[in-house]
Amino acid sequence: MNRIIPFIVRRPRVIILAVVVLSAFFAFGLWRGVRLDVSPLGFVERAGQPAIDFETTRKNFGPDDYLVVAVVCDDVFAPAGVTRLRELHDRISKTRGVAEVLSLVNAPYARSSGGVVSAKSLLDCGLRIADCGLQNALNDLTIQSTIGDKRSAIRNPQSAIERSAIEEIRRLATGDRLYVGNLVSSDSHTAALNILLKSDLPTSARHLITRQIYDLAGAAGFDQVYFAGDPFAQWRSTEAIKGDLRLFLPLTLAFIALLLWLYFRSFVAVALLMLTIGVGLLWLMGLMAWLESHFTILALMLPTLMVAIGCSYMVHVINQIGISHCGLRIADCGLQNVPTIQSTVDDKQSAIRNPQSAIEEALRFISLPVIVSALTIIAGFLSLAFTGIPAIRSTAIYSAIGAAFTMILSLTFIPAALALMGERAIRFRVGLAGGMVKLLEGVGRWATSNQTPLYILTAALVVFSAIGASRILIDIDYFHFSKPNSETSVGLAEINERLSGAINFDIIVEGRNAGAIETPEVLRRIAELQAFAETRKNADGQGVDRALSVVDFVKHVNRAFHDNEARYYDVPSDEGVISELLSDRDQLRKFLTPDGRIARILVRSNLSGSQAMAAAIREIEARGRELLPDFRVFATGTFVLLNRTSDQIAGEQLRSVTIALVAIYLTLSALFGSLRVGFTALVPNLIPVLFFFGFMGWRGVELNLTTSLVASVVLGLAVDNAVQFIARFRREHHHEALRAGVREMAAIEAGRDVLVSGDDPRAAAQLAEHHRIRLSETRVRGVGVRVKCGVCEQLRKFQLHRAVTFRCTRTTSTGETSRGQARARVGAGLSIGRPAADPR
Repeated sequence: MNRIIPFIVRRPRVIILAVVVLSAFFAFGLWRGVRLDVSPLGFVERAGQPAIDFETTRKNFGPDDYLVVAVVCDDVFAPAGVTRLRELHDRISKTRGVAEVLSLVNAPYARSSGGVVSAKSLLDCGLRIADCGLQNALNDLTIQSTIGDKRSAIRNPQSAIERSAIEEIRRLATGDRLYVGNLVSSDSHTAALNILLKSDLPTSARHLITRQIYDLAGAAGFDQVYFAGDPFAQWRSTEAIKGDLRLFLPLTLAFIALLLWLYFRSFVAVALLMLTIGVGLLWLMGLMAWLESHFTILALMLPTLMVAIGCSYMVHVINQIGISHCGLRIADCGLQNVPTIQSTVDDKQSAIRNPQSAIEEALRFISLPVIVSALTIIAGFLSLAFTGIPAIRSTAIYSAIGAAFTMILSLTFIPAALALMGERAIRFRVGLAGGMVKLLEGVGRWATSNQTPLYILTAALVVFSAIGASRILIDIDYFHFSKPNSETSVGLAEINERLSGAINFDIIVEGRNAGAIETPEVLRRIAELQAFAETRKNADGQGVDRALSVVDFVKHVNRAFHDNEARYYDVPSDEGVISELLSDRDQLRKFLTPDGRIARILVRSNLSGSQAMAAAIREIEARGRELLPDFRVFATGTFVLLNRTSDQIAGEQLRSVTIALVAIYLTLSALFGSLRVGFTALVPNLIPVLFFFGFMGWRGVELNLTTSLVASVVLGLAVDNAVQFIARFRREHHHEALRAGVREMAAIEAGRDVLVSGDDPRAAAQLAEHHRIRLSETRVRGVGVRVKCGVCEQLRKFQLHRAVTFRCTRTTSTGETSRGQARARVGAGLSIGRPAADPR
């Protein structure tokens, strides 16, 4: 740093030019765009058997991230409701990027007519009577006409035939497991459109298509429209966070600017700090763009983190420059009564008023504490880089890079800009007086004079926090990241209430051989497992609403082959019949693999929290293994993987904090040159982290994907404050220790002379002032002071922040003179070395 600091201060244009060039480079990368990815898959671990099972299931049965649109009216089966539903279905189907739409309009329904079984929509082609097998319902009417007349009449909304047909359709739809809860509510007031977007679309395109569907549904003319599913949650969550950033980030910056102005009373300092934060954000976002990194929902927190971290470093640097600019005035140094060194101090004061000298003086002191603070918070963030959760890992890495950027800009760009602007730019009010300072002095005096009560209070806080930390709940509720009154939360609640649950996961039954699923016994066991799953509800009604599988299709088609008689809604006992019923593999592709080896049970639930879902999954898996011991039964799906992520968080949090503490301890030990001092400095920083977890536990705040990042920030900021305090304390303590040593040793060690020569005139002048010691000489770079010997030995016990040379002389009884010399090097944490020869 001794070579870098003069270059920064004396070549400010070079530094600023380098910052401008780098900013242009990163700005061009940002102009190319950042890839947005807020999929919940970013929060799941990509390695291990669960991830393999998930990818295999998607390959076999397709994706599970449906967008659910629920439309509400008085009667969805009424002609007006059917017309609106059909129009909305057609418009969404024609939207570019939509892969599939399933609703009452196109969902197949197997019916027998004239000994022929067909699977067509109940609403197909204006409710065609013969094709839908509704003749029996119409024959009950005393209307003499041909089937052709009936077809004509059914399009007349006033006809009795139509009303009868509608009631028949309503009865069929609301009485079949494949329809009720999935496509229509039991009271016929709500219909659902299940929409699947193309899997290769980027996040921005998915958001655009979701917005188009949102607008189409809103303009369809229904009484209410509700949305749920991952695409809608992604879009709305992203828009909400962007809106919050657009609102609160400027307000936060304005509030910070106001505080800085009140403290420094300098528009230059405020503007420079805000500009530096902006440059740091530009560099970070530009780097992410150049590296083609995904900008996840957690990465949206980066601007806030950069503001919090960057302000800390920049305030330290700007404040120290202000202190250095006015810190060597005679009144401030207490040297008014030392006329002997007035000329030396005047020379020093004149030099320090040169802005470059003041800035250089400030950087020599503040650089090391700022670098150490930055390294500690970087270590805290990088400790999360070992997690298996991609979104947390990438956010942690870029947070560490952002901290490095702000540290570099604080120590280069800010000093260079101030050096270029001249002396007037660094006339800050550094706040060394005033009510706040008196308050802080009072707190400091109370703390040092009441150590025992303070220790007791701290111990009580630690115990209280530890008990609270033990109460922390680990839970991920991806669908309730939004506010309770947001469209995402309201839509999820309404769809859960009106239809089957909007949150899906899969139970996979995997056999060893082809055709393992296609036996009556296995199908009945799967049906029993479905029935068991649907009983998993708590007292509040939270749990599984519906479980669908290939068994429901077998029962449905079997009934159709037996003239629609309800008693045949069952699994036949003949394997040959089952093979025939399963012949239409295209209709079954979502629930059975072509070789008949793997079956999928689609579970629709209202379980959004990971803990509640985990409990239900454990019970279903256990029951599945009991019913199907020769099969592999396991749960998978996007939200199952999210649930497994919550199980990792506790271990990941403990590991990351441990790694951060070890790294910070080693850094502090290196800074202070002592493992013991490093440990002493670390212990007080653990208390804020423990208090953070204790507060979460007592307040019932859950540990999840977002709150898991806060511990690293808390630890880093706590260490930053501690390092700054300790560095300043040691600097002030040096002179106080020197004065104390002289007072103690001057009277004890009489008859010996010591010559103290150094670079710091204040230390020597204070010796002379307080102990009336005669000044023997004045040098260009220091002041020599002749004092009684014995001080040399005492000074070895203290640590000085200046390079000081001690020459000790003693006259022996024979009249000979023995001499010794010791040199104290520059740097915090280094003690005075022993003299080359013992002067005694």
